[in-house]
Amino acid sequence: MGPDAMNRWAGRHRLLAAPWCLRCLWYLSCLCCAGVVQAAFPERPLRVVVPTAIGGPSDLCLRAVAEVMRADLGQNIVVENITGATGNIGLERVGNATPDGYTLSQASAGNTANLAARPKLAYDMLNLMKPVGKVCQAAFTLVTSPALGIKSVEAFVQYAKARQGKLSFASIGHGSSQHLVGEMFAAATGLDMTHVPYRGEALVAPDIAAGRIQLMFMAGAKPFLDSGMIVGLATTNRATWAPIPNLPPIGKSSVLPGFVYNGWNGLFAPKNAPDAAVLRVSAALVKALNDGKVRATIKALGLEPGAGTPQELAAQVRTDITKFRGIIEQRRLSFPE
Repeated sequence: MGPDAMNRWAGRHRLLAAPWCLRCLWYLSCLCCAGVVQAAFPERPLRVVVPTAIGGPSDLCLRAVAEVMRADLGQNIVVENITGATGNIGLERVGNATPDGYTLSQASAGNTANLAARPKLAYDMLNLMKPVGKVCQAAFTLVTSPALGIKSVEAFVQYAKARQGKLSFASIGHGSSQHLVGEMFAAATGLDMTHVPYRGEALVAPDIAAGRIQLMFMAGAKPFLDSGMIVGLATTNRATWAPIPNLPPIGKSSVLPGFVYNGWNGLFAPKNAPDAAVLRVSAALVKALNDGKVRATIKALGLEPGAGTPQELAAQVRTDITKFRGIIEQRRLSFPE
């Protein structure tokens, strides 16, 4: 053994023979170095897949947030809309992407409703995606036709009970969150109403205005309310909903005490994405949601800024799926495949 080899051998054995506290310090220094490497994320642009059409409230909300997140992350964020199969195509595209934190997806309460309604067909975001943070949240607005002359939830329930089986409520599709919340409303009030699915809220509004549809829990009601096209009775938020402050919470009515539901959209990463990358993006999201301009943009869309933490979003997903599966079982609902 030459002198150099003997010195290396002696160095290694001195480390092994050193007190355990010194060895711990050495290992910690290695971990710190690894942390410095991880802290370099992101080193290239990020991609966010939005599984809904461009220009909708959720899409615009995300784009407003992404604009501020770019500055904090020091990288561009490319937003790509991939629609189809009630959001499953976009979610699957991200779920199958390299789990390095550079490919993310937007998802919403609509996706959790779809998972509860069609577990065999929907993308399993509960088990195959990792929450990053909630971007926006929304209350539904219980709306009806001006022709009915009804101004309160109590008056509508009284009107509907006198016409059991003769009234209809709308949603944006079988198994959508609007559909399932409508079923919750019917179950809680004992009403017998026919569900009518549409392809979008803009298509429902004229039929509500004309009295062909009597009820809907609408996510984007504000512009239709502002125009006088439809009438709002209450919102599903726990307290007064800031974007529509003139309507009371439905849960404070005498016929539906405690009734609460909030829609949301958030960011998700593939299941095996590094925790360090997820937390870095989550921190940038929280910072963006505290930006005054971003908050104003989100509120102008009739939404409220989200909380931005992975833990809260994970809890929201679990709560939604439990609630939706409960009403599906209670009402014995079935859905077209």
